[in-house]
Amino acid sequence: MTTPSQPTPDRDLSKILDKLYGRINYERQVRVSPAGFRLDKMRELLDRLGNPQSAWPAIHVAGTKGKGSVTTMVGSILTTSGFRTGVYTSPHLEKINQRMAVDGQVISDTQLLSVLAEMGPAIEAMDLEAARKNGNELTFFEITTAAAMLFFAQQSVDYAVLEVGLGGRLDSTNVCEPAVCVITNISLDHTRQLGNTIGKIAREKAGIIKPEVPVISGAIQPDAAAAIAEVAAENSAHLDQLNTDFSIEPPAGPVASAKKMASTSFAVIGKAGTQSLDVKGIKLSLPGSHQRTNAALAVAAVSLLDDPKNQISPDSIRKGLAEATLAGRAEIVSTSPLVILDIAHNPASATALAETLTTEMPSWQTAGRRTIVFATTRDKDAATMLVALADCCDRIVLTQYQSNPRSFKLDELIETTRSSELSSVFSKIEVDNFPNPKTALQSVLANATANDAICITGSAFLVSELRPSFRD
Repeated sequence: MTTPSQPTPDRDLSKILDKLYGRINYERQVRVSPAGFRLDKMRELLDRLGNPQSAWPAIHVAGTKGKGSVTTMVGSILTTSGFRTGVYTSPHLEKINQRMAVDGQVISDTQLLSVLAEMGPAIEAMDLEAARKNGNELTFFEITTAAAMLFFAQQSVDYAVLEVGLGGRLDSTNVCEPAVCVITNISLDHTRQLGNTIGKIAREKAGIIKPEVPVISGAIQPDAAAAIAEVAAENSAHLDQLNTDFSIEPPAGPVASAKKMASTSFAVIGKAGTQSLDVKGIKLSLPGSHQRTNAALAVAAVSLLDDPKNQISPDSIRKGLAEATLAGRAEIVSTSPLVILDIAHNPASATALAETLTTEMPSWQTAGRRTIVFATTRDKDAATMLVALADCCDRIVLTQYQSNPRSFKLDELIETTRSSELSSVFSKIEVDNFPNPKTALQSVLANATANDAICITGSAFLVSELRPSFRD
């Protein structure tokens, strides 16, 4: 019989993860300086681990909004096509294991312990060297990214799909060896680290582009498109642009009704590189016109991969896209009342969420009372997000997530809704507040009828705190 004092795999993993979470973690930093981002340590760590990133070609995905969805869609298509496929995303909602998966199966605790234990000597050596030089030890994201790369090598994947964490040029994932690079779209976000204009942010995102590696871009804003085209040209990288080289038929946009959306398929047509695109009859489980755009980028990206046996067929693409799901993206976790979780965390994604709720989710449209539970991160444009969401609800409940110090202060959120500039917007709906998200949710649920609808949004950190409440 095992006593509490004896080591066990669970206790060993818990001990390692406690140390890992104690490291510098830019997902939890209140202030993040661009000077903190470098790739030298990442390259050295991977070199000490035998350069696992060289064991598989990558599909590297950057962008302001949609990169997690595109990453998931590409991974699902490749798995359905018969390729062993690793997928790396961030942040996780509940467990760190959710960041890395092979063929849709997240890494187990035993596998994660094995990977982190194998990395231990290299991490310790680099930390000691950094201490001698008064430098910084390896960060949380550097270690988790390297762990995913090592895991994928151990699992002998054919491809790995990697979502950029922040930016692109100096992100820890940008040491991969891509077969294709994807940039989803560009909007103002993380301006302190990436720049305060669309063009500057686009150049940082376009930093994932490698010499002569093809690029798929969904960034259609003129300044963003121009910046990405310049970087692609500088790297002699062929660029295919959404709505120029390939497109969606019928064009992406809000549909007339949710019933029509459920019965209507779409096609991706055009070209990517030398490949013709003509994939008809696509239907998605992920709602929203923005997801049809993400699907088009995924279709274009997989068409550029080495596929000598023609495994990537229109049928496997349709099947992969139909089966692609992603926690926290318009995720329905209750139907009576309707409860939706969405990690929309900037103005562009909040606008897309509002459109999805009002045009493609009939239970939201016909609900007796529609409530948004909202918390966001300190550096976000909360005012613009709240204005976008106010148009699709009867009530907003403001709160402040507890698990991360970057949370937007509740009193500041309240002041935002009371400002004279926005008073006309918020005077039309009810605005409440609770200091704790769980208390906010309990109150909303306690006063909800079966016909009401609730959407929890504003941040992945808010969703991660409240999603376990619906696990059963």
